[in-house]
Amino acid sequence: MARRILTALGLGMVAFGIAGLLRNAEATEPLNAALFLVGGLALHDGLVAPAVMVLGLVLARLVPRRFRPTVQGALIVSAALTLVAIPPWTGRGRLANNPSLLPQDYGQGLLVALAVVWAVAALLLVRAAVRPPAPAVPEPEPLPEPRPGW
Repeated sequence: MARRILTALGLGMVAFGIAGLLRNAEATEPLNAALFLVGGLALHDGLVAPAVMVLGLVLARLVPRRFRPTVQGALIVSAALTLVAIPPWTGRGRLANNPSLLPQDYGQGLLVALAVVWAVAALLLVRAAVRPPAPAVPEPEPLPEPRPGW
């Protein structure tokens, strides 16, 4: 029931966004929005998703199991912070005649945020290192052999 309610709310929000995009077409340029959406999907499926899969394989081989969740979490938060910080960091939207637009040093802010993320991750890794490891989970029983003739 909750899933249906949340799905309906999400679809309503999407419909509201699309209606606003089309209603204000002279300002929003729906064709550019569609190209951005398609380009983003292509970039994600062609580059980001394969890179994340390769990174996951590398982490699985290099990072011990009990440290993996912390390292993965810190990498996910770092990637999200970096993606959000790219536009202001590169100056997208800055106007020469309006110095109050993007007035901060966003590269330094990103470095501070990443330092905090990895400092917290380091504390969690130390805690995981000094804790005794969790007991091993027993292997599941094998599935029965299929009967002949199926």
